Order: sequence, then structure tokens, then C-alpha cells
Amino acid sequence: MVFAGPVVMLKGLAPTLALFGSALLGLLAAPGALAQQGGDPLRGQFGAIEMALSPTEAADDVSRMADALSKLPPQRPGVVDTYILSASFWNDPVFEREASEAAGILARRYDATDRTVILSAGKGPGIVRAYPSSAPNNFNAALGRIGKIIDPKEDLVIVFMTSHGAQDGSVAIQERGRMGGALRPIHLRNSLQAAGINTKLVIVSACFSGHFILPFSDANTAVLTAAAADKTSFGCEPSRDWTFFGDALFNHALRSGGSLMSAYSEALTLITKWETDVHTTWQAYPPAQRQREPEPEPSNPQSNVGENAALTIAKAEAYGNAIACAGHLSFALDRAKTGRPLKGLADAGAITSALTAAQGRANTEGSPRGRSQQDTAKAVAVIATSILQVSATQTTEVTTHATKCMAP
Repeated sequence: MVFAGPVVMLKGLAPTLALFGSALLGLLAAPGALAQQGGDPLRGQFGAIEMALSPTEAADDVSRMADALSKLPPQRPGVVDTYILSASFWNDPVFEREASEAAGILARRYDATDRTVILSAGKGPGIVRAYPSSAPNNFNAALGRIGKIIDPKEDLVIVFMTSHGAQDGSVAIQERGRMGGALRPIHLRNSLQAAGINTKLVIVSACFSGHFILPFSDANTAVLTAAAADKTSFGCEPSRDWTFFGDALFNHALRSGGSLMSAYSEALTLITKWETDVHTTWQAYPPAQRQREPEPEPSNPQSNVGENAALTIAKAEAYGNAIACAGHLSFALDRAKTGRPLKGLADAGAITSALTAAQGRANTEGSPRGRSQQDTAKAVAVIATSILQVSATQTTEVTTHATKCMAP
């Protein structure tokens, strides 16, 4: 379903996401092929129908993929290492931007900058690619390589996927004019299992992504979805930097020094506010326009966090959370010293004490990870700079996060 016009596009495109509908496979199959095979030429398997890249493009994609996988370092015994796979599966620019930015935020939070792989369907035909293709073989190859590196009893793997979604829970795979396919919840579960990946955090930004909850409701998995199984999500216009879900979770909430689930709760509050604004705008339309455009319904994001996954995630994010707090407090201290204090944070002495404590926590957590105090100081500076970049539009969130970091 598309909700276009002055408000926002629902992240659905439900008619399109009979993924192998005539608009897609008219390029790739005979007109009668779909009807003969029940509408799914892949017969429920993970994959895609694609036209070949040019020899140069194919060679470049192989090179990018080999480079991305070869750079992944081995896991460190005794340390909860995190490996991140972030993939955009639809070649509208918003999805690549979201996959890339989310990967950066997750990497800083989980100390995984050199343990992150980004795959993308690109930004559209003719636009130079920045990342390896998110074709099914590349996606599985990334999982396979990560599975060979990790200690499945110790490490955490994060999989983030962003695209349009279908009512059966499929995540759409599309490169216009070249490739179309689908990744269903069972496909991801099977691929993770085959790769030997045990403890995982799965985040899905797509319509109807609540279908991923049940297949991943086990003790070793945490799963967060942008919508319930029967709901669309919002914000997928190509011109946007983020979908509603990605913006709320990554760009706002996960920049904090709090836990994953506290960030998720914060994201839900933001999403509710933004979706309420969308509905208010729709209500103000003339009656004829309201009849043409469907009434927007809340996306109702879903989550399930297994007990073992929760423990591993807490260990994995301890260093990043301490750095995030130090970065927020460093920013707050600078504002206090320059006479522009954040609300309720004017006492430079109190902020300095909290900052010293946060830096101490970061150094303690960083030591077993091989991070020197200089490494940690640089990481804190990066966070403080990123906060400066968003502070003008996220003053309330930055203030809230810094205030929470003042607590012992």
C-alpha cells in the first residue's frame, strides 16, 4: 500500500510486493511463468531472479565483496565481540542511507567498526555503487564468513535489514530492471543456523516485519521490528535519510548511553508521536482526498528479547555505552563552560565528576578489548562530535541522554 502526497509514504508498496508480480518479472520471465508456478518462481526458497551485470560491474562487485569480507578480523577469546551485517534490499536511496548510517551507529555502540559489513541494492540504475550488492549469495556469503570467524558461545552477531515488506512477512529484494526476490523470516533463520551463528540481534525495518517475531522467539535471539505482522511502517520516500523506525531507533535513541531496550522504548515514543502527526495531517484533508488516500494506522513495532541474548547484548554494549555517556557529558560540559548549558546541566563541577566516572568505566571496559586510554579518548571525541552535529535538531534527546548519564 502506498500513502503518498503531502504527508508521507507508507513503507508498504503492498501491490508491488507480490514481489514477483508482473512489474518485476515482466523483465525476467515469460508472462505466463508466474501463473504456472503459483506466483513464486522460487517456490518459497531464498533467492532472486536476476539479469547479469556487465563484466566490469560483476568484477567490481566481486572485488568489493572480497575486500569487505577479507577485512573482518578474528574474534578475541575472552571478549564478547560483535559482528554487524547491515543490508538494504531495495534500490531506493533512503534504504542505502539507512543501512549505512545505522551500521555506523551500531559499530560505535558495539565497538565493531572493523567488524561491520554493509551490503546494498544501490541507489538506482546508473549510480556508482559504494557497497557490495545485497544479492542473496552475497548476503549468505557475509553470514558464512562471520560464522567462520566468531566463537558462537561468546560473540554477538547483529543483522539489520531495511527494505519494503510484503504481507506474508517477506523482505523485498529489488534492483530495478535487474533483480527481484524475497527474504522470508524462515530464510534468515535457516541461513543463520547454517552459518553456525548462535547469539544474535535481528532488526528489521520493513512493513509487516512483525512476521519475524515468532521464528526468532528463542533464548539466544533478540528481534526488533518496525511494524506488527499486519501493519505497514512509515517514511520510505526516496528523498528521506531515514524511515520513521530507523530515524527513531538509530538516529535518536541508540546514540544514548542506555541499554538496547531502553533505547527501543524511547524509539517507540518518537514513532508514536510522528505517526500521530501524520494522522492529524490526514484528518485535515478535504473529504475527497481522504477517500482517495487510506487512513494511516499505527505501525505497532514489535520486539522479543531472549534471556541469553539479553545477557550477551549487555556485555557487548558496555564499552560503547560508557563511551556514549562520556561523549554526551563532554558535550554538556562544553556547553556549561561556554555559558550555553543544556537544560538542568549548568553545574560544570558536577558534570566533570560524572564525566570522569564515565571515562573510567570506558577505560575499564576497553582494556580487555585491547583499547588503550588514547583509543578510548578518541572514541569519546568522535561521539561528542556526532552529538554536536545533531544537537540543533535533537536538543531534547541530547539533554535527556546527558542527564541520564549524570547518574552513578
